[in-house]
Amino acid sequence: MIQAIKAKLIVTPGQAPIRDSAVIIKNNIIEKIIPSTELKNNYYKIIDLKNSVILPGFINSHIHLELHWVQKLLEPFKSFPSWLNQIIKLKKNFNNSKIPYWVNKSLNECINSGVTTIGEISSYDGLDYKPILDKKIRAVYFYELTNSTLKNIENKFFQSLIKNKPNPLINFRIFPHSIYSLDTKSLKGILAFAKKHNIKLGMHLSESIDEVKYSKRKRNNFEDEVFSKTSHKPTIETKPTTPLEYLDTLNRNRQDITLIHMNNLSQNDFKILMKREYPVIICPRSNLYLNQKLPNIKFFMNYMKTGLGTDGLSSNLSINFLDEINFLYLNAKKIINKAEEKILSIATIGGAKALGIDNEVGTIEIGKKADIIAFDLINKNPYLSIIHSKKRNLKMSMINGKIIKLR
Repeated sequence: MIQAIKAKLIVTPGQAPIRDSAVIIKNNIIEKIIPSTELKNNYYKIIDLKNSVILPGFINSHIHLELHWVQKLLEPFKSFPSWLNQIIKLKKNFNNSKIPYWVNKSLNECINSGVTTIGEISSYDGLDYKPILDKKIRAVYFYELTNSTLKNIENKFFQSLIKNKPNPLINFRIFPHSIYSLDTKSLKGILAFAKKHNIKLGMHLSESIDEVKYSKRKRNNFEDEVFSKTSHKPTIETKPTTPLEYLDTLNRNRQDITLIHMNNLSQNDFKILMKREYPVIICPRSNLYLNQKLPNIKFFMNYMKTGLGTDGLSSNLSINFLDEINFLYLNAKKIINKAEEKILSIATIGGAKALGIDNEVGTIEIGKKADIIAFDLINKNPYLSIIHSKKRNLKMSMINGKIIKLR
């Protein structure tokens, strides 16, 4: 039977709120939106959410599900490299068999805050994969590569992701970790490999001031805190530049690379972004947690391909997506007109664009996949109602036409 999801308001980016209507879903596809008065009980399976606001499912565009366990073990740190050094040490001594358990906890936190799609960074060669499948959440699955894990390209799991579309809810990407974890030769090789197999990419970039200094060959804390403790110091084979200038120089084929963080940019970096239109995902609370400056909120709130992510619990106080939305609103409302509407856009269609899946999800639109959520209407302004919501206000969550949460 065709489903009809009915509520007081329907909100989707780029359109005015729609009152007293229902989203009609056939199989897993949005078929149309009609006034509630046109619903026929004998034709539709009606789900009446009453005094609620329906909207597209949230897209947590950047998260490390498997690092949930790290937070309680971290010691205070002063610099980004000193934090990274702790992460490296903790991962070396961790029992990897526990990864699925922690991934599952992270997934529950995402779903309970209205997330229907994640941009997952996988650094344990697929140990997070089955829990993601079991939860039936939509995922853009970024397989992380560094100098020390390049050999994983030959592994059975990685090869299976390349040769087969593993699941209709999963989109596969390759994730060269960063410019400070890969030699120029290695990064070029990954770009060439992705080009050959027509695979999109993602990468941490310009996340810390030390990364910028490293790229410019200036004194930086990576030298003492990280490289001095590893057997292989990455080498950059180009002239001193910003991280984005460096990557853009290597990206001769103009491949689709989603850039994560981007909170330490030069004026020329912004010009490159406008020219190349690289997708960007900002994680503002993570930047603050790591003692870094926030991204240029005014620029990225108006950029055509900006998504929002929580990052993982190794670099944030929570992975509750509502917390991230609320934080961004508090920092944007003084400088951005109609900030509440733009934040909703970034949390939905913006994330879809940044992850390259905006043809499937991100808006409540005819022909798109039915990834839909609903919250209690707690404010007369529907956008502020969503921003002010808590997890307890989540009324419904639907992924690919199937309800996974209903209150």
